[in-house]
Amino acid sequence: MDTIVVAGGAGYIGSHFCHLAAERGFAPVVVDRIGPGTDRVEAYRRAVGGRFALEVCDIGDEARVGALIARHRPIAAVCFAALIEVGESVANPGLYWDSNYLRAARFFRALAVGGVRHLVFSSTAAVYGSATGAVSLAEGHRLDPASPYGLTKLACELTLQGASAAHNVAPGVQLDHASSDWPPPPSIAAAGPAAFAPPSSLIFRYFNAAGAHPAAGLGEVHDPESHLIPRAIATLRRASPAGEGEAVLTINGEDYATPDGTCMRDYVHVLDLAEAHVAGLEYLLAGGGNDVVNLGSGSGYSIRQVVAAIETVTGQPVPVRIGPRRAGDPAHLVADITKAQRVLGWRPRRGLADIIASAVDFHRHHDGPGA
Repeated sequence: MDTIVVAGGAGYIGSHFCHLAAERGFAPVVVDRIGPGTDRVEAYRRAVGGRFALEVCDIGDEARVGALIARHRPIAAVCFAALIEVGESVANPGLYWDSNYLRAARFFRALAVGGVRHLVFSSTAAVYGSATGAVSLAEGHRLDPASPYGLTKLACELTLQGASAAHNVAPGVQLDHASSDWPPPPSIAAAGPAAFAPPSSLIFRYFNAAGAHPAAGLGEVHDPESHLIPRAIATLRRASPAGEGEAVLTINGEDYATPDGTCMRDYVHVLDLAEAHVAGLEYLLAGGGNDVVNLGSGSGYSIRQVVAAIETVTGQPVPVRIGPRRAGDPAHLVADITKAQRVLGWRPRRGLADIIASAVDFHRHHDGPGA
């Protein structure tokens, strides 16, 4: 079996990818901090990560990452490791620059020094920012992140772009917001002309990952939970993932420039994302060139539409209230997935109803009976 290093492989998307990659003949080595998190989240992550070779390690620890690369001799790496909360990034940008950019850059360099030539990297649709006037976003759309989270991911994209003259992120990169929040990484700069990232990389810009693989015991486990579908399910069950009652689902803002005033998003099943990553890995190993590819469903749903779909699937009304907007939330993010189909031969096979049904099934078994 071909060994691959999977940074963040005990997390939500990473664990689904590892499960599918193992079925396809790869041998994942999970590199994950496991924490920090609640005892419940850490226990879950350790359990799902422990299904494979598990190295509890910070990806920014170049010495340890280098040692495990020398020991396992992987043919490629996949990097999911990151902090992902937009609101938290606005409140604490330094934490996000340290975790998502500086540590990731050190991981990239450890891979390059260790001779790992291929990397699949998870970026985000947040690099597009508000995307004013766009019906759907293609990879060449103007980049203008609205949050430190999006900026840190764009910084990683540019780092990988610099590893190869053939790597084209997109025209019209806008970095006006980065001037005061972009700390120079001294240890990276001091490396001089040495290799600092694998020369062969594929960047995936995710839209909204959702759903679960309940048959494999895999799903979305966060404390606190900020994502819409698990929050709505927790509301219906009258129990949050932490076990505390949440009788009403809060919709953050209803005054956006969308048909019903709530944010419009593109939801893609986590198993479809996992399949795209396997396809991307195989693409690079077969000699595919460096590229940036959107991963989404190609369809947009407002928050109210998603809530209505949850009510249809479960047969239960979801009580809601309107709260204030969240800082850093764009009004409209929907993917143009033409390139994913052309380059990888990939398209999602599961729709919104499948996403919701799988999430409901997972939380029914994982969280236990609702109150």
